[in-house]
Amino acid sequence: MKPVLTEVQLKRLKEYKFKSEGKSLLDPVLQDFSSYLLKQIPLWVAPNVISFLGLAALVVATFPLFLYCPTATEEMPWWFYTICIAGLFTIQTLDNMDGLQARRTGSGSPVGAIVDSACDITALGIGVTSFAVAMQLGTSPELMFYWHLLCFCLDFAVFWKNSFFDVLRYELLESNEYLTVMMMVHSVSAIFGPAAWSTQVFYELEARVIVIGITLVAYFFIIIEAMFFILKQRGKGSNAGLRGSSPMRTACPLLIQHILAFLTKGASSQQIVQNYPTLYYLMLGLAHAKVTIVLRVADATKSEMPLVDTSLLGPAMLFLSSFLGDYVSEYYVLCLAMTLVTLDLVVYSMLVLQESCDYLKISCFKVKEKY
Repeated sequence: MKPVLTEVQLKRLKEYKFKSEGKSLLDPVLQDFSSYLLKQIPLWVAPNVISFLGLAALVVATFPLFLYCPTATEEMPWWFYTICIAGLFTIQTLDNMDGLQARRTGSGSPVGAIVDSACDITALGIGVTSFAVAMQLGTSPELMFYWHLLCFCLDFAVFWKNSFFDVLRYELLESNEYLTVMMMVHSVSAIFGPAAWSTQVFYELEARVIVIGITLVAYFFIIIEAMFFILKQRGKGSNAGLRGSSPMRTACPLLIQHILAFLTKGASSQQIVQNYPTLYYLMLGLAHAKVTIVLRVADATKSEMPLVDTSLLGPAMLFLSSFLGDYVSEYYVLCLAMTLVTLDLVVYSMLVLQESCDYLKISCFKVKEKY
């Protein structure tokens, strides 16, 4: 199999230094809690193991909700939402602990920085859909569509913006805050039922419409600010990697992904986006995760983004199936697209880890022998 990373990229990855500065709104409270829990973790537990356990907890916790809410309009028992809260809380806590464990054991590495980001990115692709399902956002298909696309754009833009800094700058609103909002939404659905989001609270607007509307406006301005910053930085600093690349080239995979989403939504004769939103947006979320992880790897290795990505195969295949009408079930094509996108994400991540660890002569899931 052809290597994912070139020799030049691996050399640049070895030179990559991961630093961070600033704190988000909830960091002071959550860091104290995470530090306390960290004392219960043995020194031989690798930071990357903690990162993957957090992501695994979220996948397991949200699976029942996705399975029984294919249209994002179903009302489930309270414990479905409670399990999701547990999964979100677990990944939030472990995400705060992996970096502390790396410093505690002296096992920090460029690979660990990428693993941490990759888990966060994948968690967003899953968490956004669980958020929509908990609010029965399937009753407002247009709102659900733009909500997902804007969330994916926000995630991509934030990682792109951070690539222009020599350190990772934490804003007031980061993953901790987003996960907390998701937990609050699931809590309302668990206590009052998801029908509570249909309550008309202001000028006959439903609660879900107000919450999503405010979020969309806030996300839009954050994305615009990030894009203005990126365009102003063009040509400044290093000529290698994302800093020296054309903004259109860097954004191309995400743009193609979103164009395919718009085309599929309009061309599908079986209304696959409206009839099976949960599965569709999970597929799109994982495709987004792959593209954003590629962006993160390109940043760490000072490389250019590819113009197209293999994760686009799933969305493209689903769009093309819409022209076949009743000759093929778009639902089965969607299931196949979900499978291909998931395999693409997993295989790419595994190859990047293997090649990076082999070159750097480190173990992804083991701490140095002295521990």
